[in-house]
Amino acid sequence: MTRIAFHLAPALMLAYGVVRLIDGRDGQHGPGPAWTTGHLIFLGSLLLYGGVIAGLYFRLRALPGGTARRITTGVAATAAALGLVTFVRVALVDIVVGLRAANPAEKSMLSDRYADVPAVLPQAVYEIGPVFFMLGLLALLIQFAVVTPGRKAVAALSPVLVALGFVAITLDLDLLPAGAALIWLALVPFTRERTPASPARPGTKARAAA
Repeated sequence: MTRIAFHLAPALMLAYGVVRLIDGRDGQHGPGPAWTTGHLIFLGSLLLYGGVIAGLYFRLRALPGGTARRITTGVAATAAALGLVTFVRVALVDIVVGLRAANPAEKSMLSDRYADVPAVLPQAVYEIGPVFFMLGLLALLIQFAVVTPGRKAVAALSPVLVALGFVAITLDLDLLPAGAALIWLALVPFTRERTPASPARPGTKARAAA
C-alpha cells in the first residue's frame, strides 16, 4: 500500500490541478460541483501523502546510521506529518465552504469565518502549517539522497524535482499539474526499489554463488 501511495498521491494532486483549471475557466474558482470534486480528489491525495511520509521514514530507519541521523529523520517525518495534518484541515474546510456557499461572495465570507476552525491553535499556525509538510518531505528526500547506498544520481534527483514542483505550485496555483508531475517523477524510483530492510528472496545467494 505504501508503494501505491508513491504513485497515487502525486497522481491525484495532478488530477486536482486539472479540475481546478477547468473550474477556473470562467474566472472564478467555486463554489460548485467542480470545486467540491477537485477538493475531494485533493483530500485523497493528501491522505496518501501520509503513506509517502511513512514509507520514506521506515526506509531511512532501515539504513545503517547513528543516533543523530535517526533523530534528524524523526524530526523531518514529524514536521512533514504535522504539516500534512494542517493541509488536510485546509482541504476539509474548503469542501465544507464549497458545499455551503451559494456564490463566490458567500464562499469568501465562509472561508474567513472558518479561518481559525478548530480554534485550538493560532490562525497563523494553520496558515504556515502546510509549509512544514513541504519542508519535511524535502528533508526526508535529501537525507535519503545522502545516505542511501548506490544509485546516488537517481536519489539526488528526487529532492531537486520535488523542490521545483513545490516552487512552481507556490508561484502560481495554475502550475499545480506541472508541479504535481515533477513530484510524481521524483517519487517514481521509490515504487521500484525494495525496502533496505526487506530480506533477500530464498535462493538468491545460492544463484549468485553458482
